[in-house]
This record gives sequence, structure tokens and C-alpha cells, in this order.
Amino acid sequence: MASGAHLLTTSIDRDWLTSRTFTFIPEGALAPITETFGFQEKGLILGYSHPNERYWSLKDDHVDIIDYLGNVTCHMRPELRSDGGINLVGAFLNPAGGYAENGTKHLLIETASPFRSKRQSFDLFDTLVARKCFDPLEIFRIVEAKAALTNFAAARHRVEMSMFGKIEYGLDDIYDQMIGHGFVNRQQAAVLKRMELQEEWDNLFPIHEVIAHVEANDIIISDMYLPYEFVKRILVEKCGLKNELYLSNYGKHNRHIWPKVKELHDLGRHFGDNIHADILGASESGIQPIFVSISKWSKSEEILRSIGLEEYAKVLRKTRLEIPHAEPAIVNALKAQVAINIPLMILSALWLLCEAKKFEAKRVLTCARDCNLLHRILSSHHFIRAGFPPTHYIGISRTLCREGGDDYEAYLLNKTSDGVAFLVDMVGTGQSLTQLITRRNLSAKLKPLIVVADPLSGHFPGVATFLRKDFASFRFFVETMNICNEGSAIDAVVDRELTSIVYHPYEYDAEISDIIRASSEMLDRFIIDLNEFSSPTDLPRADQLSAAAEEISQQIGEHAPKLMRLIRQHGSKLAALTAA
Repeated sequence: MASGAHLLTTSIDRDWLTSRTFTFIPEGALAPITETFGFQEKGLILGYSHPNERYWSLKDDHVDIIDYLGNVTCHMRPELRSDGGINLVGAFLNPAGGYAENGTKHLLIETASPFRSKRQSFDLFDTLVARKCFDPLEIFRIVEAKAALTNFAAARHRVEMSMFGKIEYGLDDIYDQMIGHGFVNRQQAAVLKRMELQEEWDNLFPIHEVIAHVEANDIIISDMYLPYEFVKRILVEKCGLKNELYLSNYGKHNRHIWPKVKELHDLGRHFGDNIHADILGASESGIQPIFVSISKWSKSEEILRSIGLEEYAKVLRKTRLEIPHAEPAIVNALKAQVAINIPLMILSALWLLCEAKKFEAKRVLTCARDCNLLHRILSSHHFIRAGFPPTHYIGISRTLCREGGDDYEAYLLNKTSDGVAFLVDMVGTGQSLTQLITRRNLSAKLKPLIVVADPLSGHFPGVATFLRKDFASFRFFVETMNICNEGSAIDAVVDRELTSIVYHPYEYDAEISDIIRASSEMLDRFIIDLNEFSSPTDLPRADQLSAAAEEISQQIGEHAPKLMRLIRQHGSKLAALTAA
């Protein structure tokens, strides 16, 4: 550290931070870790990539450096150097040591590096926006079906490929060629072109995780035949960006665009999804390429596709890519939802649909709290159209299963109908449900089912289970993914002849409540898209569904460490509730 350094008496601000470049070096180290450490406008770290330094947050008198798990690894305060420059200094909170100080200080030394003067460039399609249909050729197939024009999709693609790489062309040129080939007349071409643009627009949605990296002076470079004003509108209205747009047919593909933009802009990095056009092209031009693969299928989406559930995979992919840029703890929780919990709920919903048809169930009762998200999926228009029985969300708990009397039995039976009703819990052993059914002699009316059951469920042969997993490695994770701020049901009381459930307050702190709220809002968006299509008539077998769920569960090891604060708080609440 420079001699004569002292703490500043005034705080630094966001504009100062995001306009500087720093050399990052542990105190006493012989060489810096990086000389291009920067603070990006939206809370990301620029010019350097390490799990310990992924995000940042400005406090009143210091900057928090945050790791990929969302935990603070350094509280950095400004120090004034004898030469008038400013360093940021703070004790390193070592993740490997439980985030305790280990005696090491981290320094960010303000430098005159030109790094911040360099602009970034971004591809647009499949980098900043994606299509719901995944395959861009599907747009032509959709138009063909809606227009009832046989072979349109093949002809449309064939004409464009005959022009690609040979001449500069736009959408009008493609349709002029189709007219010239006699495939359509001019009036048909006008209608089809308008339909194609509309389908493109309706299919496109933003990829927020990549959009968060775009800064005000960055540029967008796209190889695309669509009209400039249409593509500009996508950038503004879909992405919320007003950056300068460079549009050509195949400027990146044939490397023509790079010399032109480099004459106008000092480019440092280019983000894109195409290996040939974006990665190799940028690299050959001396620009650091950043490969963006986020728009491809995720592991869970591929698993759904492998058993014939591609439409569900498409909706899940859209939900994943639309995760908003937010606090790391929220983003980590939402990513776990789309990787594990939501696909698990879809698979279990299809299993319950098969079970309901097999047993001719007339009603489905979903257990409160743990089923708060699953219930919303089961009662969606999508599953109603598929023939899923009416569902009711019921107040239930271990206490009521052990001690609920006549009033509680009346409350339950009022939710049923003639024939058997399913009593569904998201996680558990089935012991409490079995105890309730046996104690109140309800076996003719209620059939218990557990989505994720502890191996102990084998002791209760009347309980149907989708998956059996031990509590520590799976069940508790799923239970945490389905937490809510609802109270725990403790009694059934009658007030003027009507029965209601009494709840014990059960709330989390503000950060966890924000995660719960964000998860709920994301599920709402997922269900809106889910309702746009019908379930397949030929459903996968039960063993295929459970095998897919088992494979999806293997991702817990990746996601659980990012949710430890959430998991611990839920565990402490659950322990306190159980003790009470």
C-alpha cells in the first residue's frame, strides 16, 4: 500500500466506481491477480472472472464484493493515496473458512488502464433475445399451418438459402423471389410476410441475464434479413435497450462487419452464440469473444424432451431465460426452481394425472404450505383441460393429523365428492396422512400420495409415492424450494355453524420473503405460458416420469450450496415448529 494512505472521510458513489478500472492484488502479493477489475453498472464484476468475486453492492461507506453464492467476501473502503489516487481496501472473508477473516487484505488500486474506454458488442438473436419455439425454422411452419398453405415452410427456407452468402437481401427480396418462382402471388406474399413478422415478434422474449451485461455505450451487431426498423424495435421494446445497432445479412459470418465497426469503436469484447460468426469472427479481428450458450437447452429441458415433453421444455426454457436480473440470492433461488423444482412439479403433475385416471379420483386435496406451488400447477387451465380432477388447497399439519376431531373431518369431507379423493403432499413419509386416515376411518374416501417421499414411506403400504429420496440429500431441498409465508394449521373451529382453520404465524425475514415472492411471481409467468398449449394425449409411462425426475434430482449438488442461507433458515423454522 502506498505510504501516507488514509481512509476517505466522504463516501464514494456509483458513478465514480463504474467509470474506473482497478488493479486487483492481495496485500503482500508479488503480482496482481488482474489489472482490469471493473464495476459494471448493474452490479456485476467486469474484466475478471472468479467465483469469489462475481457481484458488488454499494453501501453507505463501503463496497461489498460478493461471490457466486451471494455471500460477501470483502467489505472494501476507499483510501486516499499520497499521489491523490484512490484505492479500495478490505479484509478478505474466506469462503473456504466460513467467510471469516484470515488476515489477508484485498486491494483495488485505481489505475489509468484503457479497459473502461473499450466498448462491448453483442449479438442479438439467441444472445439478447430468444424464440419460444427454439428452432427459427418453426416460425415458417407456424405460418404455414395458420395460412393453410402446404409446403410454404420448405419453399420459404429454400428460397432464402439460395440467396444466402451471394447477395445482400432483405425480407422483401425473399418474398419477391417466391413470387418469381410462382409459389405465391403478390397478394399472398404481402399477407404471408406480415404473418411472418408477427410470428417473429410474438415468439421473441428477452434473455435478462445477458442483457444485464450491456452498458449504455455498447453496440449490437446482428446478421439478420429482417427490416432494420423491426429489429431496432426488438432491441428497444423486448430488451429495453437503446444501443446503436449494426445490421447486415452475413457481415459477421463473412467477417465483413468487423473492420467497419472497429474503425468506429474500440471494441474489447463481443458476446454471441454462434461459434463461426461470433466467436471465431471476433477472435480473428482481435476482439475477445465471450461464448453465450444460455439459450440452448438446459439439462432439465433436455430430460423433458427425451420423454416426449418438448412443449413443457420450451415453456421451462422461456421461464429460465426470463429470470430477472436481481440480488444474487434471488437469482440463485430462481435458477434452482427452473432446474429442479418446476420440472419436478410438472413430472409429478403428469404422474398424478395418470393416477387420477387409474383410480377414477373425483377430487384432489393438496396439503397446505408444501403444496402451495404444486396446487397452482394442478389447478391451472392446462391441467383442467387435460382432465385433471378439481383440486382444493387444504389446511393440514401433523397436529391436525394426530388430533383433528369431528370438526376437522367435516372440513375435509366437505372438500371431497362421491368416490375417492387424492390427498397429496409434496414431501414427507406419509406417516401423518396414514395416521389421519386410519384414526378417522377415511380409507374409503381418501387415498394418500407423496411426491417426494422419505424411504420410511415403505412402512406405510397404502401411500403411493412418486420418488423416494432420503431427507438430507433431496427431500429437505425440495421442501425448502416450496416454502411460503403461510401459517401452520393447528386447529379446526366452528363459528356460527361454519368450520375454519386456525393458523400459527410462520414468517421468514425480509430477504427470504423476497425470495418466496420472486419464486411465486415466476411460477405465475410459467403457468401463463403453460396454459397456451394442451398436454400430450400420449403421456409418458409412470416409470419414465419417475426416471426423468430421478435424473433431474442429480443437479441438487450444484444448486444446494447456493441456497444454504435459505435452507438453514427453513430448517430452523421447521425445528421450532416441530418442537412446539
